[in-house]
Amino acid sequence: MGFSAILFHYYGGRDSKMNICICDDEVHERKLIKVICEEYFAGRNLSYKICEAKSGMEVLEQEEQIDLLILDIEMPGMDGVTLKDQLQTGNSQTKVIFVTSHDEMMPDAFGVNVIGFICKEWLSAKLNRYLGLAITLYGKDIIIDETYHSRDVIKIHSEREYCNLYFKDGTTALVRSSLKDMEQLLREADFVQVSRGWLVNLKFIGKHTKKRIYLLGEEIVVNRGFRESFDELYESFCERNARYY
Repeated sequence: MGFSAILFHYYGGRDSKMNICICDDEVHERKLIKVICEEYFAGRNLSYKICEAKSGMEVLEQEEQIDLLILDIEMPGMDGVTLKDQLQTGNSQTKVIFVTSHDEMMPDAFGVNVIGFICKEWLSAKLNRYLGLAITLYGKDIIIDETYHSRDVIKIHSEREYCNLYFKDGTTALVRSSLKDMEQLLREADFVQVSRGWLVNLKFIGKHTKKRIYLLGEEIVVNRGFRESFDELYESFCERNARYY
């Protein structure tokens, strides 16, 4: 399997788009990054959507729709490091690629969802590498019931012969499936069963204790019989995605 095929496997299902935001106060820098991204995604037949922002506040206004943020560290007002810290405080799932003219600022820019740093002078040569990594970390997107993208689902509850899907935008959808069949379908997309009634998407876990997990602030109990398997799978997930366990 070639490299582009591997990327498509992770990037996933039909009509799935990676939402990319380019944040830089300099318009010519945003345009340069946009061209590199367009050429990368078009050359691999991957779906994407790009928006631009000239300040950290513009990013915060739309953070829930951003999968990948290509972010300048040095900006007037809210700089890139401060923006990154605010995103982390809110349990954002947005992956960040930092772009900077000053290497000495990089140590302050480390974070849970930061996947790389690029000096502006090496932008054209190195951005493609981090775009590939971002797609891999994005996770496999599986189509549920020929309609719904797994990457948008926070958790799934068993309703007898149906499953109720809970989406990150607050909506729900009922599909005909057992929880067992749903778990088998979504196993490769980092969904884990935590009780007889609940299946959860690991990427949305903000924190957890021995008996409970918190998905975007909502609490779910991890039943005794599922705790060992949950701990193993979540630890593996954190290692793959460079998250704190």
